[in-house]
Amino acid sequence: MLSSTINNLVSDLKPRQREVLVGRFGLNSGEKKTLAEIGEKYDLTRERVRQIEEEALKAVRDRLSQEKETIEEILDLISGHLDNLGGLRQNDLFLIEIKHLLNDSRLHYWHLRFLSEVAGLPLYHPINDDFHNFWYLDERQIELAARFAARLENLIADKKEETVVAGRFHDYFAKAVKISRLPHFVALNYLSVSKKFGINPFGDLGLSHWEEITPKTIGGKTYLILKKHGAPLHFRDIAEAINRAGFNRLKALPQTVHNELIKDPRFVLVGRGTYGLKEHGFVPGTAKDVIFLILKEKGPLPFEEIMDAISKQRFLKKNTIVLNLQNRKFFRKLKDGRYSVR
Repeated sequence: MLSSTINNLVSDLKPRQREVLVGRFGLNSGEKKTLAEIGEKYDLTRERVRQIEEEALKAVRDRLSQEKETIEEILDLISGHLDNLGGLRQNDLFLIEIKHLLNDSRLHYWHLRFLSEVAGLPLYHPINDDFHNFWYLDERQIELAARFAARLENLIADKKEETVVAGRFHDYFAKAVKISRLPHFVALNYLSVSKKFGINPFGDLGLSHWEEITPKTIGGKTYLILKKHGAPLHFRDIAEAINRAGFNRLKALPQTVHNELIKDPRFVLVGRGTYGLKEHGFVPGTAKDVIFLILKEKGPLPFEEIMDAISKQRFLKKNTIVLNLQNRKFFRKLKDGRYSVR
């Protein structure tokens, strides 16, 4: 097991060297300590701790020959695994897979960072503006991943509605795969490390900056919840749905959601505390306004048909509709019992 092999490599070091390496790489706890933290513990300057760390790493590299057969076997397994995936792998997935591959339940992230430091493989790429953190074999794979992500981005950059709403992401992905001549699973793996792309809690894939993929505000999350639900919801139910979806750790409060619903023109009040999306056909305005628009569009209607049409726009009681129809300034009742606008 890699964790045991690393323990063997550091076990014969001088006590201070061993303590510094164990602390700096979190080999026991899985938590890396700073130069200052170790220096304070042993009453050493940060520069002295750094010197001891360099001396200890050199000593470990010199002793790799003693574990050469085991280390080479481990490196071959890790390199082969990365190579099968196109040469790189997102950090969290890689750690899970390597623990299983090496049958090492005690293995953690800092064991791999230590192996990379002393043996030169696998290489680690920290998170930046373009990528999530990942492990890789050489720079060529990073270039391939960046090139594929850029190609797919160009294909869908101005096609948000088709990509997300119509669910055509996989069509564009397949096109990019064909152009790039990559195996499907390798292209998908490259995509997993790119920060250009994301997936929302409903499984929609697209560009990370699209609101439908990564909503950053309560208003954006509310919009996505209503869009996916396809029907109006009470503001308290929207808040619960946001929290269940798990956009992030920040909890959505009902009153905060309600405030967004009130001020954002994308949302229409359709009942007491209940809102729908304007793009779903809900018309903003009072009960009188909605009745007026229905009669103006459809012409004179009997009361039952008015009720039916309004039910698709508002949650109104029968008496509320009757009272509004009695407003002679806007409506009149015909001799045949139908209602029309004045």
